[in-house]
Amino acid sequence: MTAPDAVPAWSRTAKHAPTCLEATDKVVMVVTNTGTSFLNTATGKTAFSGFDTTNDSGVTSLQYPTAYADGVFYLLCETPKANSLLAAFDAADGKLKWATEMADAGPGGGKHTALYSSRYVAAAGSTVYVCGTLLVLDGKFSAKDPTTGYIRAFDAATGKGLWRVTGTDINNVLVPPTGTHLLATSALPAAKSGRVQMIDAGRKGARGWKKSVQGNGFYFSPGWPLTCHAAGTFLFAGGGGGTLFAVDPATGREKWHRLFQAKSGDPARIGPPFPSLDGATVYVGVGRDLVALSTADGALRWVARLDGAGESGMSNLFNVSLRIGGRSAQCSADTVFATDSAKTLWAIDADTGRARWRYRDPGQPDAGFRWTVGGDRVFVASHLTMTAIAAHAR
Repeated sequence: MTAPDAVPAWSRTAKHAPTCLEATDKVVMVVTNTGTSFLNTATGKTAFSGFDTTNDSGVTSLQYPTAYADGVFYLLCETPKANSLLAAFDAADGKLKWATEMADAGPGGGKHTALYSSRYVAAAGSTVYVCGTLLVLDGKFSAKDPTTGYIRAFDAATGKGLWRVTGTDINNVLVPPTGTHLLATSALPAAKSGRVQMIDAGRKGARGWKKSVQGNGFYFSPGWPLTCHAAGTFLFAGGGGGTLFAVDPATGREKWHRLFQAKSGDPARIGPPFPSLDGATVYVGVGRDLVALSTADGALRWVARLDGAGESGMSNLFNVSLRIGGRSAQCSADTVFATDSAKTLWAIDADTGRARWRYRDPGQPDAGFRWTVGGDRVFVASHLTMTAIAAHAR
């Protein structure tokens, strides 16, 4: 796969390096270790006044602390006076709508203390969800123990807590943009079979259907959700990581599955699937390949294949197939954006699978790009420089 180099729409240098980004078609929310600011997507100039909210850890394979839905930015953050905050900002004017301080420690009583670690935030309808892991300090912890996860639900209008659930069967929680059915993987040890499970948000986190997933220990370690929702369908890997399953969110009934065959003797192992904005297409990384499938029936639409070597000298791979970083691939209305192990961002035509442009940035961290998509632009943070590139840049 080849393409011309992208021509940036603008670049802006700041005093502090961004740790995480979130964007709409008009505004980019930029979080650093000193504050949160808002930039105009068309010019890179300041759009609104900023805040003292920060997130030092930023985006990793274990967390993604920002989200956007229905005109509101959400951020897991700290301030000089408070830790473990969930904050909501109006994307139209940058004003703080509310901030909820989430307790790091839950009620344990006596010798036991429950510590909450927030991993990522997501929003759907009138509810905001914070997901993470729970550690109970009782002197009995073992590295072999399954991880205990949690889901906290908050009112999107006020930030008021609604309900919470915990358990070793709650891990890598997927929050679809619509509906009340969530999907979680179990956090069982790799030696045992894991499962995917529906969580019913309409019933305050009650457990729903369960499906066993054989030979997929990698899918059940803590981190960013390795599943997706598209056009009323849940999708996840199974069969040792080489089969993509599509099921009905309400019942768990299988709609279709697709097996990815091994190449060159190496077993196929897919990364987290991700959907087009309209949900009609689902994309999945398989090593060098980015595969586009019809969400309705799993029919193959196209395959984009990388050439050359990555940073380590090994074969160049799509980062989304490696399951590193919070978001290694994202979509706009007609473009698929994906990063690779050679620290290149690709813009791929969603209809044909042909690359429009590439943007090489050696300054990006090994764990993946710091970037986001808003409207028809991509925003890349590299050290102190923010760069905007249009989806059809030439």
